Amino acid sequence: MRVVDLILERSLQLLLQTPSSEARLATELSGCAPTELMDPTPFLDPHALLLTSGIGMNFSDERTWDAFVERLAEVPVCAIVFATGMAHRVLPPGLVAACTRRDIPLLEVPAAVPPLQVNRFIESVMHAERLAVVNQGWTLADECARLANQDAEVVTLLATIFNTIESPLAVYDAYGTVIAQYPAIASWTEGIRTKPEVGVLNIPLPMGLNNPCRLAIRDKDSDSPLASLLGPVASIIALQLNRSVIVDASRQHEIKNFVIACQSWEEATHLDVRRTFQDIGLDASEETTVLVADMSGEFASTSWQLRVALHDKFETVRVTEFGDRMVALAQNPRVDFDIVVERLLHIHDRQPLVLKRPTLSLFELRLSVVHALQMVQRIDRPQLAPDFGLSAVVTATAGRGSKESARKFLAPLWEYDSKRTGPLVETLRAYLRNDAQPSKTCSALFIHRNSLNYRLRKIESLLRLNLSSVEGQATCLFALRLVDLDDK
Repeated sequence: MRVVDLILERSLQLLLQTPSSEARLATELSGCAPTELMDPTPFLDPHALLLTSGIGMNFSDERTWDAFVERLAEVPVCAIVFATGMAHRVLPPGLVAACTRRDIPLLEVPAAVPPLQVNRFIESVMHAERLAVVNQGWTLADECARLANQDAEVVTLLATIFNTIESPLAVYDAYGTVIAQYPAIASWTEGIRTKPEVGVLNIPLPMGLNNPCRLAIRDKDSDSPLASLLGPVASIIALQLNRSVIVDASRQHEIKNFVIACQSWEEATHLDVRRTFQDIGLDASEETTVLVADMSGEFASTSWQLRVALHDKFETVRVTEFGDRMVALAQNPRVDFDIVVERLLHIHDRQPLVLKRPTLSLFELRLSVVHALQMVQRIDRPQLAPDFGLSAVVTATAGRGSKESARKFLAPLWEYDSKRTGPLVETLRAYLRNDAQPSKTCSALFIHRNSLNYRLRKIESLLRLNLSSVEGQATCLFALRLVDLDDK
């Protein structure tokens, strides 16, 4: 309801007694405040309408009226409605002059109209408006619930809300990170904010969490009924966000069993892997994408972003977190894999995260899981993993015989190091870790080039191979990887 709507209501017979601007007359009322206090400002809400008969205001000094109106302008009130015929036969000239100077609309209630009628009319209209907002909110929630039942993305829900409120909005997680927003071009402040942000309405989402996600809406008008409008739909967004956690949690034990089976090459057979894969509710005939991410320290803040992104881009997702690792298995992509890569690899530019291309056979999937788990330990940024990984192949071939052979092969180096406290094993590891490049190896070990050459010749002599050849380097690399697996 606006001030001008009161003037246009014939039953109230209100008379505008000031040359007020169109902008002031278009101001929306936040409520009606009937009062006879000399200073009611402590009890007024911004943009309230002041209704008074001026009882006790029997003064004629214009400065007193000006001080009265000045205090009201600071609130500010949207208008003053003054009832004549009770304490004042006509409007006080000082009041009219003060309202004119401050551009506060002054409306006169004629003696024939009871002031209570004005108050009742305002309350009835505003009650109807609030009811209309609530009904609109439930209609919006119903539309979003329909979309959610069709597995719509969270961004789709935000777009539907945007079409109604025509204001940018975003969803923040507990770490203050934007996990979804609409439109995409809108800019939002990252990080946890302990104080309200000017021009932004924050609605905690009812998720059953100590630190829930929040729905943020650009709200230029602090008196707009957005909170009432979006209350019901906030529950739908919360349910949609929780959906991924609920689905994932219901299979968490089964997902862990599958990952363990993939890593246990000696204990778990292919049939064991197939059985655990079926237990998590995935289809062995569908392609499966693997994601493994480091969730330690600061990277814990990306948990919701990764989950939302996975559920947005795939119809079927299984996610679990154990230790400081997130492991996700996804099937039935909604978009091309290139779009999946673009979305998942740009959530955090410093997070160790490995994404594997879709695999069809369980044999290849098992290698992909192991490869991703091993690779995530050696990287410092998100990466799309190569289709073939040496570490995974080493793990797959790590039977008892191969491990014993590797230890026997490296035994001369350990024996040499134990007798001379020499660093031959350390030197070999550093040499291979630095791609067999002498300069990098010397820098890593803080030794002279001559010292490195001496150690490398000694290693070749003890192991009876040529470290300058690819075969010699690969043999040592395989042996070290096999021994490392056995030591874990």
